[in-house]
Amino acid sequence: MDLGQGDDMDGAFLDGREVIGSIVHRTNGFVYRCRNDRDYSMILMEGAVTALTGYPAEDFISTPQRSYSGLAHPEDTETVFAAVDAALEKGENWSVDYRLVRPDGTTRWVHEVGGGVFDANGTLQFLEGIVLDHEARKREEETRGARNQQITAFCRNLVSETKPILSVLRELRILAINARIEAARAGQAGAGFAVVAGEVGRIANETTTRASSVSDLTEELQKLLRNSG
Repeated sequence: MDLGQGDDMDGAFLDGREVIGSIVHRTNGFVYRCRNDRDYSMILMEGAVTALTGYPAEDFISTPQRSYSGLAHPEDTETVFAAVDAALEKGENWSVDYRLVRPDGTTRWVHEVGGGVFDANGTLQFLEGIVLDHEARKREEETRGARNQQITAFCRNLVSETKPILSVLRELRILAINARIEAARAGQAGAGFAVVAGEVGRIANETTTRASSVSDLTEELQKLLRNSG
């Protein structure tokens, strides 16, 4: 690739805002710059503002008709404020998921990454960041979480059903041992009973081992589900 044609290439980078706008329009989201107030008063919004919020960018800029922070779902507002405040205090970026309430009352999950803009003296001037559509991924997470809960509940039920079976099998094994002892005492008369008792004991031992394996595997599956959540 020939990068030597400086005069021809410079024009592609002259208007930084145009470049940013072009890139943002390739994503389902928007970039912003705003003041650090409780309304997050917008100075610039570029991208899929209407698609995500349900309102045009003009509603939030200049003589705003709407507060951007006012669109956050009431249950998420403090989460957003806390994430921004904590990041600013540490001089870091924030990353937060929250819901926007749209004009028709529906909600849209978004993922925001942003940070503070400071002057040479370290004084905070603006907030800026990018807001991306997070609805599909959030729904996938919720579906996966619900499925894991169902599997966990099934495993619990399986374990609870297996434990009584193990208890009965242990008792059966003890009875088989006692029966063999009594058969031995009875001599030739108890020979047939001894064979039956031995077979019962063998089945009890084998079934107990298998039931224990099912119980152990089920408990291990529950641990894996808890760790993956």
